[in-house]
Parts: sequence; C-alpha cells; structure tokens
Amino acid sequence: MKRILFILTLIMSLSAQAQQESSQFFQLPLVPDSIKSFQRRADYYIQHYWDFCDLKKAFSARDKMSRAFYDYMELMPHASADAVFSSVDAFMSKLSKQPKDMLFIGELAEGMLYSDTAVFASDELYIHFLEPIVRNKKIDKNSKLRYQHQLNILNTCQPGMTAPAFDYVDIDGANGRFEADSSKLGTILFFNDPDCTDCNLARIRLDADILTNRLVDAGKIDIISIYPGEPGFEWSSQAITYPKAWKTVASPDIDELYDLRHSPAFYLLNPNGSILMKTSDVNVILDIMARIAPVVRTPRAKPAEN
Repeated sequence: MKRILFILTLIMSLSAQAQQESSQFFQLPLVPDSIKSFQRRADYYIQHYWDFCDLKKAFSARDKMSRAFYDYMELMPHASADAVFSSVDAFMSKLSKQPKDMLFIGELAEGMLYSDTAVFASDELYIHFLEPIVRNKKIDKNSKLRYQHQLNILNTCQPGMTAPAFDYVDIDGANGRFEADSSKLGTILFFNDPDCTDCNLARIRLDADILTNRLVDAGKIDIISIYPGEPGFEWSSQAITYPKAWKTVASPDIDELYDLRHSPAFYLLNPNGSILMKTSDVNVILDIMARIAPVVRTPRAKPAEN
C-alpha cells in the first residue's frame, strides 16, 4: 500500500510539474475525482494527455513539444498496456497528415524506447510508433528507411516468435544453416564480436560456469557463438580458442534478421526454436542455467575399467 501511495504521489508531482512547465503550451488533463483507482487514474491521464493540445500548431515550438512528449512517456510505466497502446495509436493517427511532425515524434520515441540510452526500453511499445510511420504514404521512402528496417527486425525476433533460420560459416570454413535442435532443452544464441570487451567477458563467464558446462556436456543445451561479420582470418584465429563444446560460426548478414543493438546479445530458444527471451546481460543467462541444472538429470560417468 505504501508503495502504491508513493507512486501515486510521484505521478501527481510529475503531473503538477508538467502542468506548470506546459501552462503556456497546452492544458493537461485533470483526472475526475470520481476515479479512485490508481490504475484507472493513470490510464485516464495517459488516454487524455493530448486532448487540449493543438497538434497543428504545437510543433512550431519543438523544445516545448519535446518536453511535453517526455512527460507523456515518463508516465506510461504506471498505466495499463491497453491504455498506453490505445493512447499512442490515437496520437499517431492524429499526426497522419503531418509527416514531418510524425518523423520528429519517431526520433523522440526511438531515443526513449529503442536506443542504447533508452529511458525504458520497450520494443512492443516502440512498434506502435513505428507502424504508423512506415505505412504513412506522405513520408518518403528514404526518410522511413531506418524505421522500416527496425520494424522488420522487431517483427521477426520478439519473444514467442520462431527464431529466424540463418546461413553461417564455421571456423573450418564449412557452410551451414542454423535451425533449432528439438532434441535439446534449449539453445543459446550468443551474438558477439572478438573486438568487443563486454563480449569477451561474457564468453569467459559463460565458459567458466560449472552449471552451464554441465548442461552443455550432457547435451541438454546448445550454445551457438555467432560473429555478425565476415569469417576472415582475424575472426577465425580468435574463434579457434572458443570453447570446443560450443558451435562457433560467422554470419555476415545476421543483423538483417536479429536485433543486435546491444553487444553481446543473447537469445534463449526453446526446443521448437521459439524465442523465450533476449538480453544483453550474461547474468540473466547464468541465472536461468542455475535454475535448470538442478532439475536436469545428467548421465553418470562410467566407472573406470581395471
């Protein structure tokens, strides 16, 4: 209860601050006193945020519009998903005849939801900004090219989707094609670059983890180390030192299929090849392996012969 009251106080404080800063810009919504529930008050505020904003004039003051948009986004984590999505859809729909302004909002949304410095990363929410931009016929193809690329990737590698198959070259120079092995409990796709310090640290930790090694050695988990570049000598000379129990490959065009904003990038797949999760934090992967290992029976070592 104390936590809810704290959050509610924070929201009202932010709203009051936003109201003061935006008082010369546009009026912000006032939540009716009849709405008592914290969730419903947050939903109402999000859904009515732009009610009094003249969007045809507002973008003439882009600094103020940016501030208003940031205030709008900062309150979203406190509202329900349905309220947030419907609010964004309605907002972007109002901008359909303002292509330059829609692109401006796209840049702001990218910074808050998708970039490396995102305030709160949310692919699902970002898609609600991307789709109206991509399908808007008033926006030229060159201007929407980056957004189209982002949307294509996000629409193919979200949790619950089947991980895209891809071609690769292994460290011996042999060509192959990745598809998940249904006989395994799961597969870890580990996208990394030998020149990336965080990637190397993640690889060392993954290789040194006893429980992960137990699952790999028992044939329960596959780890595929993937270099998103050309399989040249520089890569292969380092890749040959990677754990022998892993499959180490290079796939130059993999960034056209997978979201590789962060390096390293991990995708955890189930036996059917569906994406269970994606993360850039090796600790998350190690924690999952620690949860799996105790409940998985591994083959006992054969007794030594006399």
